[in-house]
Amino acid sequence: MNKSKFKLVFIFYLGILSIFISRLYYLQIMKGEEFSEASTKNRIREIRYDAPRGLVYDRNGILLLSNKFFFDLVITPQYLRRKSKVFHLLSHLIDIPEAQIEKKLLESSKLPSFQPHRIKKNLSLQEVAKIQSMKFFLPGVEIHHAMGRDYRISGSSHLLGYVGETTEKEMETLTSEYHLGSPIGKHGIERKFETTLRGKEGKKFFQVDALGRLQSKVKALFSSNIPMESGKNIFITIDSRLQKTAMEAFRGKSGAIVVMNPQNGEILAYISQPTLDLEHYQKGLSQDEWENIMNDPHKPLLDKASAGLYPPASTFKVVTALAALEEGLITPQTTFPCHGSYTLGNGKWKCWKHSGHGVMDLQKAIAESCDVYFYQLGNLLGATRLAKWASLLGLGKKTGIDLNLEYVGIVPTPTWKMEVKKTGWSSGDTINMAIGQGFNLATPLQILNLYSAIGNGGHLYHPFLLKKEISKDGLRIKFGEKQLVQSISLHPGNLEVIQDALRYAVDSGTARGAAIPGKTVSGKTGTAQVVNLSRFTDDYKDHAWFVGYSPARQPQIAVVILSEFDGGGGGKVAPIAKKIIETYWKNKL
Repeated sequence: MNKSKFKLVFIFYLGILSIFISRLYYLQIMKGEEFSEASTKNRIREIRYDAPRGLVYDRNGILLLSNKFFFDLVITPQYLRRKSKVFHLLSHLIDIPEAQIEKKLLESSKLPSFQPHRIKKNLSLQEVAKIQSMKFFLPGVEIHHAMGRDYRISGSSHLLGYVGETTEKEMETLTSEYHLGSPIGKHGIERKFETTLRGKEGKKFFQVDALGRLQSKVKALFSSNIPMESGKNIFITIDSRLQKTAMEAFRGKSGAIVVMNPQNGEILAYISQPTLDLEHYQKGLSQDEWENIMNDPHKPLLDKASAGLYPPASTFKVVTALAALEEGLITPQTTFPCHGSYTLGNGKWKCWKHSGHGVMDLQKAIAESCDVYFYQLGNLLGATRLAKWASLLGLGKKTGIDLNLEYVGIVPTPTWKMEVKKTGWSSGDTINMAIGQGFNLATPLQILNLYSAIGNGGHLYHPFLLKKEISKDGLRIKFGEKQLVQSISLHPGNLEVIQDALRYAVDSGTARGAAIPGKTVSGKTGTAQVVNLSRFTDDYKDHAWFVGYSPARQPQIAVVILSEFDGGGGGKVAPIAKKIIETYWKNKL
């Protein structure tokens, strides 16, 4: 072999050797730790145990949320053999379509192959027995114990919320304590207090054979199994007796009820209807059931207390009245005639009482909800001053409850209309705004906060739900605290005029359905016109409002009720408020 050929052969073998060395370096040095871990996981099985979530009690120590065990079917792809046969057998044993099993595995494809993928939740004991009896023919298939919620009060899905699996999108903002598919609060109390209620998952290590079947607990190699830690228990501000009364009185209706302590912002009852059956939701919904929920025109997934936007209707008239008093445009004795309608320019606006109310002063106008009186106040004030006082009283802003989705609503102005509607403001817009119609939109929670501020002397508080949080050792307690948003500078005499008018509205006005013998109640009804009813039948009516508080001075309870498509507030929802307030006073004695 000549010299040149030898060099070529040498270079060739040197190249081959370099490739092998590079590959060995990559496998042993750069990826050594990763492959070592994967190798270990081929024979050592890490099983995670979800920790029990903290318990939730009402303000009086009545248990609302506890825990119970469920059985889940899981498949570990790494140990799955004869996939089609396994899927066919599973489909026969527990009545689950093979295509659904495939779909579940595909949805969890981002998980490592050695991590179990949940296929079906909440197996019956009969299904568990079937799976276990055929275990030899189901490599990679196992039954896991899962922790679920035991709901002690029904019909409160928007308040209590639910727990679901952590998604890939959520993982982008979560800590390393979470993994894809781990339980996480998705809504309501479960989401708001997730970091408190969530415990720390436990881990145990087991030796498995080539098919992933457990052999024995590993003690020598992995002596430090990680014990689970339960979440912390909390007491919330809800009074379950008021919650129950409100749910029973509101059954069959669509809308929201919120009850609050106007002196500090504590939420005493919280309902949005229609609601979800949380127990049924936890067990798992079929595709048809889920589509029915999504297509329901009454929007059961929407929290209507904080995200339902409605014209405030006559509940807004206290804003118009207070603004006119504070701006010095009227006195309590100022009167306007009502002949059943009001003419402005080329337009004519009717009063709800077509025969007219006659001559009205401010107190009577609020009590009888005279539209014509407030048309004239609105015309005196103008849109800018109306918007200023609506904003000062908390409308057009979030209340800060941070429970579920919350909308800010709309306090319309000429600038807003030009930007959004691309047209100018008219005098008709102003007088519609003055009676809470037109472009006005507010949530029930905003209206409740507004009336609470009127009752308590002008203080707006953040509504809150935490009464106290108990540490894991049961020794340390963290209390919820009231948070003042702002104190509104109001003339005491003007505020008393509004307070007296609201009491008069219950004693002998449109809100007298809320009157309680022996107790003073102040409040206001409203009937909100529904502009777009194209999705609904002709049977649907206007929205019904009631908002008020008791007693008339230094109130301890405030209530707002919005009932969708229910007609007038005086006849439909004021009696519901009466039942709630009666329950409150009965339990105070």
